[in-house]
Amino acid sequence: MIGNECINVTCPEIAMELYADRSNFKLYMGDTGLLVTQIMKNQEETDENLMKALIIDDLGINQGMILENMVAQMLRASGHELYFHEYLYQPERNEKEKKYEIDFMTVRKKKICPIEVKSSGYKSHKSFDYLKSKYQIKMEDRYIIYTKDLKYEDGITYIPIYMTSFI
Repeated sequence: MIGNECINVTCPEIAMELYADRSNFKLYMGDTGLLVTQIMKNQEETDENLMKALIIDDLGINQGMILENMVAQMLRASGHELYFHEYLYQPERNEKEKKYEIDFMTVRKKKICPIEVKSSGYKSHKSFDYLKSKYQIKMEDRYIIYTKDLKYEDGITYIPIYMTSFI
């Protein structure tokens, strides 16, 4: 449990292991506190300045990466295998095809449950929208894990990060 491997699935189907591409994976640290310590050890800030930056939310680091790492750890601790999905999609004919990613995918009630982690800008969720357009798959729930209050809107459950283990 030093690291949590998150495997890309080439096709979002309920039998995810059949579509697991083990050559394409993400690796999350099992100890998020150790990850943050490693990130911060290279900062040239004094302890006092670092504490001030924490209080006013001005660390200057990729908070999305840290939140994603926390979610990976909570999902693993809750018994979920970690999968993600990358795909190419062309929203409109005159636009260029782009790469999109669903941070995590799990299965509930024999249906796909995509999970996105947002540290900011949670109202835009093109990855969800395009996933639904590209694949005619049955989805149980769509989750956005973020730093605000619990809510349900437009078919998406927005979950505060501390509630991740309830998925």
